[in-house]
Amino acid sequence: MKKRHYLSYRTQIFIASLSLVICPSVLLGLFAVNDSTSRVISEYSSSLATITSQANLTLDTLLQDAAKVTNMPILSEDIRRIMNTNYQNDYLSYAQDSTIFRDYFNQTNQLNSTLESCIFKNRYDYTFEYNTLTALHAKTMNDNIEKWAPIARQSPNYTYFAPLQNISGRGMDKTVLPMIKILRDKNDYKEIGVCYCEINFKPIENILISAQSTENILLIYSADNELAFSSNSALMQEPEKYDDLLTALAAFNASLTGKGNIIEDELEVGHSTYRVNGCVNQTTNWHLVQFVDNHMTYQIYRDNILSYVRIFLLCLVLGMCLAILLSTNLTRSIFRLCGQIDSLNPEDGGRIDEQACGSNQELRKLVASFNHLSFRLTTSIQQNYQLQINEQKMRIQMLQFQINHHFLYNTLNIIKSLANIHNVPEIETISLCMSDLLRYNLEKFPVALLKEELQQVNRYMTIQNIRFPGKFTFDCNIPSSLLKMPIPVFLLQPLVENSIEHGFACHEDNCYISITSQLEGSRLHLLIADNGDGIEADRLLELNRECADDSFHQNKESGRRSIGIRNVCQRIRSYFGPSYGLTIESMPGEGTIIDILLPAPAPLVKADDNAVFSEPS
Repeated sequence: MKKRHYLSYRTQIFIASLSLVICPSVLLGLFAVNDSTSRVISEYSSSLATITSQANLTLDTLLQDAAKVTNMPILSEDIRRIMNTNYQNDYLSYAQDSTIFRDYFNQTNQLNSTLESCIFKNRYDYTFEYNTLTALHAKTMNDNIEKWAPIARQSPNYTYFAPLQNISGRGMDKTVLPMIKILRDKNDYKEIGVCYCEINFKPIENILISAQSTENILLIYSADNELAFSSNSALMQEPEKYDDLLTALAAFNASLTGKGNIIEDELEVGHSTYRVNGCVNQTTNWHLVQFVDNHMTYQIYRDNILSYVRIFLLCLVLGMCLAILLSTNLTRSIFRLCGQIDSLNPEDGGRIDEQACGSNQELRKLVASFNHLSFRLTTSIQQNYQLQINEQKMRIQMLQFQINHHFLYNTLNIIKSLANIHNVPEIETISLCMSDLLRYNLEKFPVALLKEELQQVNRYMTIQNIRFPGKFTFDCNIPSSLLKMPIPVFLLQPLVENSIEHGFACHEDNCYISITSQLEGSRLHLLIADNGDGIEADRLLELNRECADDSFHQNKESGRRSIGIRNVCQRIRSYFGPSYGLTIESMPGEGTIIDILLPAPAPLVKADDNAVFSEPS
């Protein structure tokens, strides 16, 4: 009992409910559902195997009865003689023997209503027909003998059952099963002729269909593994709708052996599962395959699950009642704690007495955490109050030291005037450029013209050339048709400054920077090139990744070097869209090219394409 107090309330309620009510009901329900489903599946599989076995036996019986006509040469000496007679130039004997044959046919077929037509061809290729409909029908039967007799000679028992055939004539339209048997002499067992029979398949089909239920379907595959019969006509008439199912059944059919045993399996086709069994018919060497959709099994399983859910819900209600009863006893200490918190006086230090909440371990930890939190909140409020006071003081100091930018303009103009008076042109130029730079930085936001950006770069390069005489060569070649193109402000000057700061840090002279443009369809490329130190491959890859992905996290060591490039790229993508930006190409020791990709202005003035921006640097 003491250890139970160290568990959380939720754990105590869960364990008690699960142990006493829910767990036994779940285990018993699952066991009952699985046991019931297993018994149904076993009984259903057994019934399917019985149906397949009965269909196989029925097919054997019917076909063996129909094939008894081939025993006439064995049972009758007259028929045996006829099969061994050469009627060359003796047409009278041939006609008489044909009459004898027809009489035997009529007698033999009295008890065999499934035999439709028959032809015997003796050793010397003389034929004896029975019940042939037309001359064309007789010719077709003889052609079939020529086609299938070689197969029959290679088949077991010298018998071959050919694919089903449709015959029509005399107002009839029937499906027949052709059978060819090689006849042999009973004395020397030499071949004496061929018997070709057409067996009416309709009675066989009716018996096979009557053996089926509304759920299971019987298929018959010929000895050539071709689908010859289906108790469901849709499979034969519209095979393209059941392509996946027929493919799976054909694969199962190929696995059947000739031992006569019934083989069972399950097939997964799409989202459906099928129970399938099959065997090989010993008389015809056909494969009988029977399958059924497992939805009946699933329906039984669902019914069992629903019954189980009802029992589970009842157990759940009982478990909830037990949980409520337990939680009522376990939460009394929580209510006392809530009362302590509601009556808490901040002037007393915001602390709660741990002894007032009972002996529960969780509540003691909660009280300790609350007291700690209260102390931290009080300290944080005091610190924030002090920070706000300090921030207000700093704002006051900043307002006191703020300088009007007009004062800076006037001061630079005074320096320019003094430089002019004392004939110091460099100071005059620097003052003028600094004044223009300052005015541009304060007034141009957020968009400027490309011409203004180029002027800003030119002012910057002028100051650099005064600082480092002869060190830099700046070349700008931009068509005048692009000069009035609006672009984000401060686009070019940070990139030029980046080239000077990092590309030419170790150079004393021959430092070349150029700005050119290239039109590519609806896209404009502004290229900033230099012949500086270049960028290492790893660093170049990192820069291009930063430019391609705004969320890419730069490392701490290289963050300050790429801040200008990342800033420019982010402003391009924000203004023109994510398909624009900049890329960098560089070779260490040879230089760097920054390609700024922008949408081309439309329409461009083609007449001025040769004009370039030519303000002196």
